[in-house]
Amino acid sequence: MVDNTTVEKFNRNVPAAKGLRTAGQAVVLTLNICVIYGIVNAIRKTRRANPGKPTHPTLLVLSATCPLLFIRGVYGVMTGILPAFNYYNPHNYGMTGFKSSFVISEYIMGPTMEWCSCVLLMFTYFTCLKDLTSADVEVHSEDKQDQSGQAVEA
Repeated sequence: MVDNTTVEKFNRNVPAAKGLRTAGQAVVLTLNICVIYGIVNAIRKTRRANPGKPTHPTLLVLSATCPLLFIRGVYGVMTGILPAFNYYNPHNYGMTGFKSSFVISEYIMGPTMEWCSCVLLMFTYFTCLKDLTSADVEVHSEDKQDQSGQAVEA
């Protein structure tokens, strides 16, 4: 037997829960837009400072994550606004659970975008290997010189 006060309390809390989820996802979307702006700005400044030189591969990989993270952010906001993407919408349920259309949209727009972004971001390890090696060489060569530029014995 279902307690009517529990159902009423649940129904009273649904608008607040949807609002909080939408607000949280809007923050994520806003941060994604800021990151996209930063990446695009870095690419522009790099090209302006080094005309004719190719863009650093790490910036290209990061720019490839931009559409994925943007789609994920937009989807997150849509989950709180559009009933077709909302868990609280009873029309998204069939006799045996979620409808296939809901599950497909959820997985394609949510975890798939996150997973692909994660893979691309991990790939930056390989695009930065050369940078790390040359940075280590510079640090070690600076350690072997004193302030006057003369070699110091270890």
